[in-house]
Amino acid sequence: MRLKGKIALVTGASRGIGRASALALAHEGATIVGVARTKAELDELCRAISASGGSASSFVADVTKAADVAAAVGDCVAKHGRIDILVNNVGMGGYRPFLEWSEADYDRIMATNAKSTWLFCKEVIPHMLSNGGGNIINVASVAGLQGYANEAIYCSSKFAQVGLTQALDREFWQKNIKVSAICPGGVETHFALGDGRTAGSEHMKGFSTAEDVAEAVVLAALPRDRSRIVAVVMRPMNEQT
Repeated sequence: MRLKGKIALVTGASRGIGRASALALAHEGATIVGVARTKAELDELCRAISASGGSASSFVADVTKAADVAAAVGDCVAKHGRIDILVNNVGMGGYRPFLEWSEADYDRIMATNAKSTWLFCKEVIPHMLSNGGGNIINVASVAGLQGYANEAIYCSSKFAQVGLTQALDREFWQKNIKVSAICPGGVETHFALGDGRTAGSEHMKGFSTAEDVAEAVVLAALPRDRSRIVAVVMRPMNEQT
């Protein structure tokens, strides 16, 4: 167990990549604190981790609200004394022509993807500084590295997330806070559905799995003295680069 004794806070932990990451980190020995909006799904995650011999708890929060984020981080620190690993996974998107998006869509996607990452980093970094370091892992996307038609707002949010990751890496690596961006392409989860995409559709065949991405999250979280992982770019076998 390569993460035994570590405390990992995972956002969007109720399903998809977040759930898979929480399970993978727990398998390596980390104690999990899952954050999401849906209590029933968080409870199921905690049961699954406990059944496999791990330790997990949850906190229900709206990750776009500063007060909720502060409360989630405060509760984790109060219970466990520190946060060693932060996984900013929560996200949302969509696939529509640019002119069909509204201002409300823009605000919702940017708040969920970019603002939530900033809020959690802002709350967690002071604790990591006090404890001598830690790992921050932002689950971004290849859409944060290049633009795609019909995904303008999502791309904007993910570019912001990748930019924040790079800036924090440069600001805090010498203080032993390692900040990584995981950038997958298409992943076969609920996130990829909607706006014409359906489960089992031809377009989604060959997508990466949530477990594939979770392996990259674990890789970025593993302790190492002489290197840090700044970015991992992943592509499913049915997608071009």
